Amino acid sequence: MPNRTIHGATMRDEIISTAASAAAKVTPPVAVAGAVAGGVNLDRLVVILTVVYLVGQITYLAWRWVREWRQAAKAAKA
Repeated sequence: MPNRTIHGATMRDEIISTAASAAAKVTPPVAVAGAVAGGVNLDRLVVILTVVYLVGQITYLAWRWVREWRQAAKAAKA
């Protein structure tokens, strides 16, 4: 029987989840430090990151609207 945690996930799943969480927490400071070390000044970096954030938010919102629209259309057919 595989080693299970309290919530039923395997230890492998727990390790992967923990590693992904740690990587997500470390990525922004590492990206900023790398860009500044690479010669991008902080003002330019803020503009670039703001644009990336806005594109991500707009993409997510559009995806969510399309998903809701498809679910509503599917429910109307049923």
